Amino acid sequence: MVQSGENNDFLLELYHDSMSCEPDALRLRTLRNLQQILPFNFAVWGGGRADDRMVTDLAVLDQSDAVLGDWEAVAHDDAFCDLTLTRLGQTARFDDVANYRRSFAYNDHWRRFDASHMMATITAEKSDGYVSFVGLCADGQRHAFSDTERAFKQALMPHLSQALRINRDLWTGRAAINSEAVAMIDRQGWILSRQGRFDEIATEEWGARLCAIPPDVMRTLTGHGVWHGRTGSARLSTFGNACFIHLASQPGLSLLTPREREVAKLYAADLTHRQVAAALGTSPSTVRNQLARVYDKLEISSKTALAALFRHP
Repeated sequence: MVQSGENNDFLLELYHDSMSCEPDALRLRTLRNLQQILPFNFAVWGGGRADDRMVTDLAVLDQSDAVLGDWEAVAHDDAFCDLTLTRLGQTARFDDVANYRRSFAYNDHWRRFDASHMMATITAEKSDGYVSFVGLCADGQRHAFSDTERAFKQALMPHLSQALRINRDLWTGRAAINSEAVAMIDRQGWILSRQGRFDEIATEEWGARLCAIPPDVMRTLTGHGVWHGRTGSARLSTFGNACFIHLASQPGLSLLTPREREVAKLYAADLTHRQVAAALGTSPSTVRNQLARVYDKLEISSKTALAALFRHP
């Protein structure tokens, strides 16, 4: 039975920790504290895309990360996931799905991880198509989660989401330098928190307020750490299981002289130094020197990164 005093103490510590712990530590610490109130053996707290059921941000307590990494193989056949996605904000249990323990998802996946019982809540986040979830799992030695325990978890879920949002906003703000535009993103590019002029610069570059960083930009950032566009530039820094993306207004290719831009455009089109030189009536060594200046001005180090700039005319 959940006691009101335990609930109050838990919430006080939750919001206190949201102001001091890093996001990954906050989730694990909170789940550990919750384990003192509710009977579960392991837990998952994460987020991802609802449409293709891809988990892109995850904290796992007392279990292997494979509990959701391997789950992707059965994700689209999991009736329990179907139920929780159609009842956003409502806590569901395995027992709410008729004959669930006869299903492929349960027997091929959840039984392997000793999850005889689960209660989970999925909530929609501000980024369109992105959801967060908290699932508590118990093995065969535990009783099924009671109606009281389910009601407690459902009442708790808005606090868990709010505390994590406060926490991410806090750390994103700390990552910002002066008026720098910063967003916290997961490893797939979904935006978890934003500060400063991020929306303004992103809209100027991509024409819309972003829910996620464009995939081609993420590939460049992951490979090279920096990206340059028409009107802005971005750099990436890691932060636990998440990342910070720092945006800055920048003239991009307009930093180049007309000749440097001409050389860069031909080289980015997959011509060799010799072919660029022949096309422009100059020498390969001159082309190499010009490209070195181009790379230095744009703070890039590869032909792939250069080609990416010319895909944003």
